[in-house]
Amino acid sequence: MLKRLVQLTVILTVVAIATAVGISNHEKKHADAYDAFGVFARVYNIVKARYVEPVDEAKAMEGAYRGAVESVFDQNSYIPANIMEKIRPRLKEKGQVGIRVIKRGGYAQVVHVIPGSEAEKAGIVAGTVIQKINGKYTWDLSLFSIKAMLKGPVGKPINLTYYSMDKGKDEDHTFQYKELDPIPVSVYSMEKLSTFRIESFSDEIVGRFSEYAAKEKPVILDLRYTQDSHYLNMLKIAAFILGEKVTATARLKGAVKTLTARTSEKTPSFAHSRLFVLTSGFTMNAGAVLANLLKGKPGITLVGTRTSGKAFGTEILQLDDGAYAELATVFYSPITKEGLKPDVRSYIDDSEVADKINNLLKKEATKTNGNKTAA
Repeated sequence: MLKRLVQLTVILTVVAIATAVGISNHEKKHADAYDAFGVFARVYNIVKARYVEPVDEAKAMEGAYRGAVESVFDQNSYIPANIMEKIRPRLKEKGQVGIRVIKRGGYAQVVHVIPGSEAEKAGIVAGTVIQKINGKYTWDLSLFSIKAMLKGPVGKPINLTYYSMDKGKDEDHTFQYKELDPIPVSVYSMEKLSTFRIESFSDEIVGRFSEYAAKEKPVILDLRYTQDSHYLNMLKIAAFILGEKVTATARLKGAVKTLTARTSEKTPSFAHSRLFVLTSGFTMNAGAVLANLLKGKPGITLVGTRTSGKAFGTEILQLDDGAYAELATVFYSPITKEGLKPDVRSYIDDSEVADKINNLLKKEATKTNGNKTAA
């Protein structure tokens, strides 16, 4: 217990210093850190002294560790040693449900559904809130644990409780883990508009996008659900679209690295003068940086909602007592922390986005025809 108290002291001290606002005095920072730990100690003692039931000290301390780790950044995770021991084997399993989630508002929220998966057939869509996994509230689980539980042996069952946005009520559904092939990119029809959706920035991303752009007009790049972390491949497609060298930065503790990509002579140039980029609050990591790189460039219009404002990389670190913390240890730029505002605001659903784009195209066509008539 003493070792865990020491670890908690260190964590809370780091949090207090990192979140201090408007403090320039070195001694003041340390004073605030000690004050923060003092407040915690007083609260902890009050709980022990006044709470009706006996306090489970181990559980209370674990909650403090988790709060310290996850309050700094909501995609961080604290994983107790006994939990890691249980879920570690799942990380190697090939079975999955067909959804990708983040932690939002305390619960797991779906940001991507693999086309053709059982999850899609059951009506799960991006935005669906997963309340329970095998009877356990996602509120009580770290994001790392949630992701691990969504993997399992092929053919074994998994039960999800979620709020169905189509039916407007809670659903309880048992799925089977299945081996599903990842789909890095897909071209799909959005209300008769051909759209290039990016799930991950693969090595072939530029070639695939070039093939799509050569056939379609208007060109629509869908980043609404993109959270991939292949930043170098993302920069390649940015360089292809812009026709110039592009850079991003990776900020680590005490260091900054520059990432660069240039156009390739072997790749045909992006010949379109018009590009629509779709964004949402789920646009994260390399997708969010790409949106920032394209924003404000001639002929490019962002349609949707603000991006998440988050672009990061994580590491899994083991503590002395065997517990683990998955921490964001690198942040990428350019990024708009409050979320990049689109040029044209729209709800996230396909029909609304398609209407916005069609209206823009009509206005532009009318303006062009008017200019020709005047000439």
